[in-house]
Amino acid sequence: MAFAAHQGLLPGIGVARALLRHPAARRAIGVAAALGAALIWTVLLRLPLCRRDGPDDAFYIEVAHLWTRGVLPYVGAFDIKPPGLFALVAAAESVLGPYLDTLRAVAILCDAVTAASLYFIGRRFGSTKLAIFAAALYPFLSEVVPADDAYAPLAALTTLAFLAALSPLPIVKRALLAGLAIGAAGTVKQTAAFEAVALLAIVLRAPDAAPRRIQATAAFALAAAAAPLGFLLYFAWRGAAGPLIADTVLLALRRPASDSEGLSFAAGLMRYLPLQRSLMPIFGLACLALIRRSALARAAPGVAVDALGLWFAFASLSVAIQRAIGENYLGPTLAPGLLLAGALVVFAPPALAGVAPAVRLAMVGLAAVAAALYVRAGDLKTRYATHLIAQAVEAIRASGPTPNDKLFVVNRGVWLYPATDLPPPTAYFSALHTLCDFPGAGRDRLAEALATRPRYLVVADRRIHYACEQADRWSLVDAVLARSYHLLAHAQGEGDSYDVYEADGRTAPAL
Repeated sequence: MAFAAHQGLLPGIGVARALLRHPAARRAIGVAAALGAALIWTVLLRLPLCRRDGPDDAFYIEVAHLWTRGVLPYVGAFDIKPPGLFALVAAAESVLGPYLDTLRAVAILCDAVTAASLYFIGRRFGSTKLAIFAAALYPFLSEVVPADDAYAPLAALTTLAFLAALSPLPIVKRALLAGLAIGAAGTVKQTAAFEAVALLAIVLRAPDAAPRRIQATAAFALAAAAAPLGFLLYFAWRGAAGPLIADTVLLALRRPASDSEGLSFAAGLMRYLPLQRSLMPIFGLACLALIRRSALARAAPGVAVDALGLWFAFASLSVAIQRAIGENYLGPTLAPGLLLAGALVVFAPPALAGVAPAVRLAMVGLAAVAAALYVRAGDLKTRYATHLIAQAVEAIRASGPTPNDKLFVVNRGVWLYPATDLPPPTAYFSALHTLCDFPGAGRDRLAEALATRPRYLVVADRRIHYACEQADRWSLVDAVLARSYHLLAHAQGEGDSYDVYEADGRTAPAL
């Protein structure tokens, strides 16, 4: 029987060997292995920081949560970001629920995709060391420096687009795949249009592009339009194409020059270099690689230095156009910066010929980690205040909420929306939208929400605030609280607090 069983296995073993000899099967196994390793590495790096709560995380979760309940973005929730991120998070929430860990899962998967893509680009340039350097550093620096999960899908799709553009595929297929990926990236954030210009230039400048430039351009343009057009058709079908265009196009174009941040283009340029301090080792080496691009191209003919330079330059331009508001805007520059810095360290410096490339890369990697931790360590301490949210939720539930009741969170504490499953009284706005002079929002939207007299109002510690907050907004809030609300509960933590107010004329049940 054992012999018979052995004989029965032989055909299967033969099929497996035949498959492994097939180039497509080997490539698929290689891709799966690289992605699996990147995913494990990303999870291990992010585990200590998984409970870190970014300033907009709860907002993303609630917009997606409302969408799963049939409330469309731009109709029942306001933002100028395109719908791609919210669609990804809503899809994840349909499986995992409206929790911080759901957003983390999306970001971890996307960072792993970016890391794996960087690995394959490095291998494409002929250096496994460069590939490992970029892939290993990316998940850590992404979590510590940009520290914004909204940029994880943007980076993943953009890096996939450049991986396609730099691949050995036929020119039209390269253009098609690069266009599809960068078009999808544009539905996460509009600034992907900058990298789209770089991508098209890379495709059209390729040695094999000359006889098929028109076809390649058409393929790229049509493919790049696919994802945005798909969302436009979906919102048009739901009768919401107008709000989608108004918020994500018209208002988005007004945002950089708006009063919400108070920064001119010149001021943004002045902020750009100081903003790089948390990435200074990578940024400095990337700039040096561009300065020495001719020498680097001679030393490493397999490295597409000009292509990486275009990628890095246009990603940096997008940061400057947005007035270099914060470190989270550096997300798109991280992937090309790592490749440029790593290529310079591996191939170019003859003065360091006595030091093994792996040692050089390790030294740069340690310097990058140290700089990121030194500058951003304080931001890593912000944790999701689960105990404060739990106290506020308990107080609200004890007061006997009904399905028709509304909740309005004035500044922080947005996690209360999914935790209580109580909707906002009007379209959903973040505190940045209403407490600051944000295009399309601002004082009028705050006044509208307060005028509906929602049953519950939540005010967090006002000492923690946006720099752009306007005093007249708090005058509105205080007037409404004094006239129509009483304090229901006070949840006090070490670094924050939540005051839960209930509209007058309601009596809480005895506990």
